[in-house]
Amino acid sequence: MNKEELEALNDEIMPNGVRRRDFLKGVAAVGMGAFPLAMLLAGCNSNQGASAGGTPEADALAGTGTPEAAQEGLSSSFGNWVDPSKSDSLMEQVMAETEEVSDAICPDGTVIPAVFVKLRNRINRIGQGIGSIPDETGYQMIMYLWSEEDAENYLKMPLHRMFTTGDYKALTGWDEEKCQQILDDQADRNLIWRTNRGGLPHYALIPYINGFWEFNELKAYYSGIEGAVTEFDIQGIRGMDPNGESGSTFPLFRTYPISVDVVAEDELQPYQDWRALIKRNKNITVSPCQCRTQWDALGVPHPDEHPHRTCLSLGDMAEYFMETGIGEQITQEEAIEIVEDIIDKGMVVESICAKNADIICCCHSESCGNLMAWRGQNGAGDQRKYFSAYTLNYNGDACIKCGKCIERCPMHSITFGDDGLCAMDDACVRCGQCVPVCPAEARILSATEGYPDLPEDYVDCNRYFAKDRVARGQLVDFTGGELAAAPAPEA
Repeated sequence: MNKEELEALNDEIMPNGVRRRDFLKGVAAVGMGAFPLAMLLAGCNSNQGASAGGTPEADALAGTGTPEAAQEGLSSSFGNWVDPSKSDSLMEQVMAETEEVSDAICPDGTVIPAVFVKLRNRINRIGQGIGSIPDETGYQMIMYLWSEEDAENYLKMPLHRMFTTGDYKALTGWDEEKCQQILDDQADRNLIWRTNRGGLPHYALIPYINGFWEFNELKAYYSGIEGAVTEFDIQGIRGMDPNGESGSTFPLFRTYPISVDVVAEDELQPYQDWRALIKRNKNITVSPCQCRTQWDALGVPHPDEHPHRTCLSLGDMAEYFMETGIGEQITQEEAIEIVEDIIDKGMVVESICAKNADIICCCHSESCGNLMAWRGQNGAGDQRKYFSAYTLNYNGDACIKCGKCIERCPMHSITFGDDGLCAMDDACVRCGQCVPVCPAEARILSATEGYPDLPEDYVDCNRYFAKDRVARGQLVDFTGGELAAAPAPEA
């Protein structure tokens, strides 16, 4: 898609009356945890609620996850910031849940039972959370997916670790059969994760993203019920974080070079080879891209040439997808063909931000929520160093100013400067798409010295996210009481 076609696409008015360009600005805020996507689709002002710091709602919170040292150390330079990958004290604060909460009261008088307040607080302590400060829409998806009994049972499960039926029995005092039924019921409904280790089922609580939102959207998609995806996707859940403007350290996903041919070295760095990742796993599934499925359900236009059947799950995650009916089993060769096809279409290969990733996504800034958000915030923030293990090197002396890299870039990060040479902005994710199209060989990726260590796997990744939010003073518990009204749509 060239620049003129992109401008035309962004000027399209969606069925709800919102211009796609304005919607994308809001996606950038949603990607940083600012407010519910449903409000964007209602036509809200994307500038509302960019930061919760200093608001009455934030002042009313009683939090256990915002230590004074972390709060006082927050600044643009983060001089007192603690490395989440190395701090056990941060994990202790993640685990320090507030026990005493009361009902939440919506502006219209609707009462949200305290068990859902407590459940939302717990979900907010997993991964990137759902925003510590809810408004009246912040419980819709939770109450759509969990009953009060489900919530009570969920809250008895251990946080941030794998556990067995025996572990759950020890915690609850219930008999084995009851415990097994509860755990498998919530796993089958994609509310918790299940994996088998030596034939013994293990379970883990999962985040909103990447977790029960994607899984339940796929559940709705595969149900075949007309309107099921739309009904699910309009449920609100996101709130705002105090100090939300401080961003985060770890991106939800990271990028891979499209091939070894686009890097200066003879081989790819450890954990940076998507083909090797696929070949490492015997169990693989493919599902429709959840972003593009959502856009279709909500009437958000996106390029037709970006395929849907592109989301890959690997290993234990693939087994779970097959068990719960949200993915179709494919071979390693078929998985590689899918990724090669999206590369040919100018897209980006991504995975969750872990060494041993179990999800591969195929993305583009015009059709992927994660890259839309990164493009919308112009690549600003600490996440940039984690987005890729590579640096893009550009030789201006060799450049012939043909513009092929500009046409190819999936992030629209390359422009011609005043001197006629190419200029790259910070939204570049170093995927390498620009390298093979350059006839002058003026572009190449090279390994970034000192690239930070990554979390080990899916569960470890969710711990990193949560500890990072504590370090930045973003993770607090809402203890009940009056909820703010949702942001009003623009006139």
